[in-house]
Amino acid sequence: MIKGDFNIESYKKILELIDKKTVSGEFLAKELNISRVAVWKKIKKLEKLGYKIERSKQGYKLISKPDKLLPFEIIPYLKTKELGRNYIYFEKINSTNIYVKDNKELEDGSVVVAEFQDSGKGRKGRRWVSPAYKGLYFSILLKRNIPITDILKLSLFFSFVIKNVLQKHISNEIFIKWPNDLYINNKKFGGILIETEIEGNEINRIIVGIGININATYEDLEPISDIATSLYIEEGKSFNRKELFINILEEIERNISNLSSSEIVKSVEDCLLWKDYKIKVLDEDLEGILIGLSETGALLLKTEGGIKTVYSGDLSIRKS
Repeated sequence: MIKGDFNIESYKKILELIDKKTVSGEFLAKELNISRVAVWKKIKKLEKLGYKIERSKQGYKLISKPDKLLPFEIIPYLKTKELGRNYIYFEKINSTNIYVKDNKELEDGSVVVAEFQDSGKGRKGRRWVSPAYKGLYFSILLKRNIPITDILKLSLFFSFVIKNVLQKHISNEIFIKWPNDLYINNKKFGGILIETEIEGNEINRIIVGIGININATYEDLEPISDIATSLYIEEGKSFNRKELFINILEEIERNISNLSSSEIVKSVEDCLLWKDYKIKVLDEDLEGILIGLSETGALLLKTEGGIKTVYSGDLSIRKS
């Protein structure tokens, strides 16, 4: 685990100084106001984290960076005031949501990110496949007091914000499968899991778990490739995970005032998967035409018995 207070500036400065040129340990020591032994230890730490550094009598030269979401690759470039300022990084963890739930002392806006989760989960406890170093798997903690009736809007808000960020980088159209999944070409590539703590009639602690398949290949998703995909598979190219991650966090903070706004519901309706199609709500054995969303974000179905409001359930398209 690496926390955001991990001497970020000193590591960032070393990486900048040795980028594409050889710099002596003595020069680095003077620039950072530390000993040459301390410089050597920091170089060793960077190498352990995956940075390829060429050593010579003249000093150190950065050859390549690992594709990792390390604090000093994210925080210095993140233009947020609160979101992600407390940044906790794991190479591997059971689940970022579980970590946030277990650590009650975490502050508002904390972000916990992992390169791999071996117990990542989606709705109803389903396992989330997370190929290492190929996606974005993270949790956000928000301490907000909002009415319980707005709980569906939370999933819609995060789905819509992430959809908007990613849409700028790809040609395929992204759709939102109610209430919290991201789809391209009728295959899922991202999902949001909202977990809340409730006091009285209000939600006061929100844990937002987000999983997005970015650079996963067919082989990575082979067991579920009939229903799952990634940006790489659909677009035929790799993406800069760091750039997308920073963009997503910044866009979330920029729009956080709309967290439970009715405007979000209207916006999601325009990109709702299977809108105007006949669908089944598996949990309720209900069929109807998906006509839109209610003011609270619930699903509206036109059935033979009239308009039905659905607050939860798994959807599937009704095949003729």
